[in-house]
Amino acid sequence: MGAFVAKMLLPTVSSLVFLPTASVAAKRGFHMEAMVYFFTMFFTAIYHACDGPGLSILCFMRYDILEYFSVYGTALSMWVTLIALGDFDEPQRSTMTMFGVLTIAVRIYQDRWGYGIYSGPIGSAVFIITVKWLQKMKQLRAVYPEKTVYTQQVGPGCCFGALALMLRFYFEEWDYAYVHSFYHLSLAVSFVLLLPKKNRYAGTGQNAAKLSCFTLCCCVCSIYLAMSKTQKLKLLHFQLSCLM
Repeated sequence: MGAFVAKMLLPTVSSLVFLPTASVAAKRGFHMEAMVYFFTMFFTAIYHACDGPGLSILCFMRYDILEYFSVYGTALSMWVTLIALGDFDEPQRSTMTMFGVLTIAVRIYQDRWGYGIYSGPIGSAVFIITVKWLQKMKQLRAVYPEKTVYTQQVGPGCCFGALALMLRFYFEEWDYAYVHSFYHLSLAVSFVLLLPKKNRYAGTGQNAAKLSCFTLCCCVCSIYLAMSKTQKLKLLHFQLSCLM
């Protein structure tokens, strides 16, 4: 019985791998990306917790809403990671990021389980990055970016990303709990590998921008304030039961 419960909780626990990913992104100066990873971790963990035994009290939102934001956060994480990899200048970077935020929201609202929810953002981002890098190569008449980016970031990151998508769409029927947990792990590793080592817009030294825990707590508080009174009472009851 204990092994069965642990297996049911595995997708929830494995969702927490996005927390180290958010930490790495914040350390590299990619604060917006870190916020997206944290958002994805939060809703994915709560969404899977609603399927777990004895954790339905954590469902402070309707199940379909948690499902929507879980898928939306994952797709958006892919988009912002690839846009960061492209190393675009402003205002192109913020424009393309917002374009992804809006279009992905509409696409996932229409269909949450088709291949297009991930292939659309990935394909669009890869096309944009390819066009930019080819233009740079033409201007510089040399390989752009450096070869180490291809060997240490793009290659390994794409391999883990492809593995994650294969697990997600083709192998989950084998054993959902284990396969989906490895999907979370592969996706998180892919984000870490694809994300550049440093955000050139984050500043350096004393002028470097920092993402504090207070900012992340504000995100959680805003979600809490959006909850209904009944949902808040359920969450409070769960917290008290954990302390007893």
